[in-house]
Amino acid sequence: MYLRKTTPNDLPRVMEIIDQAAAYLAEQRLPQWQGEQKPSEKQINKDIKRQESYVLIDEGVIVGTASLVAGIDPVYTAIDGKWEGEGEYLSIHRVALDQKIRGKKIGKQLLEHLLTVAAYQGVTDVRIDTFPTNQPMERTIYSAGFSYCGMIEFPFTHGERKAYQKRL
Repeated sequence: MYLRKTTPNDLPRVMEIIDQAAAYLAEQRLPQWQGEQKPSEKQINKDIKRQESYVLIDEGVIVGTASLVAGIDPVYTAIDGKWEGEGEYLSIHRVALDQKIRGKKIGKQLLEHLLTVAAYQGVTDVRIDTFPTNQPMERTIYSAGFSYCGMIEFPFTHGERKAYQKRL
C-alpha cells in the first residue's frame, strides 16, 4: 500500500469514493458532507492543481483519498480550545475511503502516510477535524496519534467540528 499525488485521470475514482463516503455518513445520520458540504469535483481539481490531493493505492487500485493543505486555515484560527504551539502547519481535509475496505484500519494507514509526507516537507504540525459525532473518524484520528484541541466552526449549517493536532 502506498500514497501518491492525485492526477486528473484519478478524478472519476476519487469522486466515486467521496460519493460512497457521503452516502455512508448519511446512513449514520451525520450531516457532514451532505448537500453543498460534500467535496466537489471543482474542489478536488483545485487540490490536484495545487499538488495537495493524494490517493492511497492498494494492489493497483485507488482505495482512499485525502488532501494535505498548506497555509493558515481561517476556521482553525478561531478555536474554542488551544493549539499546541504556533507557526506553519498542514491541514488534512477531504478524507475518504472505499467503503469495501471500511473497518480494516486503512484510514489510520492513510493518515500515517500523510504524516510522513508532512515530515518529509519539514512540517512538524498537522491538524485535522471531524463532525462531533463522527465516531469512526474520531477513532481513526486518535489511532494515528492526534490529540483533541477544541472546537471550530465552519461557516455553514452543521459546521461545528472537533479539531485535533499532531506534533511530529
